[in-house]
Amino acid sequence: MARIARQRKKHQQNFPIKKYGSWEAAEEAALEWLASIAPNLPPPENGTDRMTPRNTSGVVGIHLKRHFMRKPSGAEYEYLYWNANWTDCPFSGGVSWPIHRHGDDDAFCLAVLCRKLKSNRRPEILEELEGIRGTPEHLEILEQKKKYV
Repeated sequence: MARIARQRKKHQQNFPIKKYGSWEAAEEAALEWLASIAPNLPPPENGTDRMTPRNTSGVVGIHLKRHFMRKPSGAEYEYLYWNANWTDCPFSGGVSWPIHRHGDDDAFCLAVLCRKLKSNRRPEILEELEGIRGTPEHLEILEQKKKYV
């Protein structure tokens, strides 16, 4: 089977070995089909910054991260973080900004700025937040955040 997708529409064709006689012949027919159909299709989309229904924060690449800790006494605590992630982020889990340290709005803004700048240098991100605090850009970032119930 050969498949190609453009702008969320899939195109596919089957190339059974029984019909073509061998795997190599079926693969060659599939490649010919792809070469014939590809020029008539629109160019591929870049899905890196595309909003999907799975997004829960309102900003691509930003999500609320929950971490549970249990103390030796048995008490359990929940820690919330706004997490920024992007392609080529040096940390596999992204960069987290704790809500208990920065507050909900500031942690969210820091995560958005972190992703926007594609930087994991915390002092620079904190300085950037201080530079935009109270400006229309700061308010625009906060308006993007979906409200959690």
